[in-house]
Amino acid sequence: MIRIFSLFIGLIFSFPIAGQEIRFIPLDEETSEFLTDVNFQLFHQKKKVFAGITPEKEATILPQIAFDSIVFSKFNFETKGYALDQLNEVIYLKKKIYELDEVVIGEVDQKIALGEHNRILPQSKGMYIPKELTFGILLVNNQPFDMAIENVRWYVKKVTHTTHYRILFYKVVVNKESIEHPYISLFKAIPVYISPIQKLTPKQKNKVETPVSYTLDQGEEILVAFELIDYCDATETVFSPPKEEQTLIKFQCSNETNFYTKYRDIVTQQESEELYNANAWINYDFAFQFFKKPSKSIIRTPAVNLIGRKL
Repeated sequence: MIRIFSLFIGLIFSFPIAGQEIRFIPLDEETSEFLTDVNFQLFHQKKKVFAGITPEKEATILPQIAFDSIVFSKFNFETKGYALDQLNEVIYLKKKIYELDEVVIGEVDQKIALGEHNRILPQSKGMYIPKELTFGILLVNNQPFDMAIENVRWYVKKVTHTTHYRILFYKVVVNKESIEHPYISLFKAIPVYISPIQKLTPKQKNKVETPVSYTLDQGEEILVAFELIDYCDATETVFSPPKEEQTLIKFQCSNETNFYTKYRDIVTQQESEELYNANAWINYDFAFQFFKKPSKSIIRTPAVNLIGRKL
């Protein structure tokens, strides 16, 4: 009788409760990005009883069958297994092999571009060029060689007033203690390059090529940021135009989580003292609040590329 009772208890803890929905959502451990096409296998007493692949945009609901453990696997990620009583609704997988940044080779000048080349969002408001460090794009040289960075390619909406600006590269440290909200401390942002002051002229729009001169070592990571110097009117007099007439940097769709920006508290209207990973934050919130992948129009970043050549 004791053996039968023990067996009954074991079955209770290894079988999902009838009618109870078990679901999970897989995320990248580093970026909180929703992962698609994750293979999972259910086991009962070390025998596989079910296999499936996670859907593209929402949580996976497990079939109501007896199982006591589950294993997750995906190309370029470490395989991970859980006992049923350890299974959480959010599953973090760790990258095993890191892919290189996108590299585009020009047909004529044979230049190398670091960064994304996705659809520019014409209807996006964009961001104003700031007076201080309030946002930036974190780019890394994942090429097997050092690079001579010769210009920064970026995009602006139609310029209303003469705009003087410069571009800065910062050496930064990303704090990843909080998986959901990685951030950069401004106190640890060290400028390693400051470009000469440049000028945007009225009616100028779309692509801008800003000359720079910086050697980006193999594996080196920098935060690319913009700094407003001043605006001038038609008489070249410095003035402060209204907000709607200030210069805006265009945004593009993004597949990355390398856009860092300050956040403004809705209640106090105070800005954060750190730069937070905007898209990682969005990925995390969608996963935990809606159990789904955010739409492509929500994940965006300033359209910025580093253009250079192999050294």
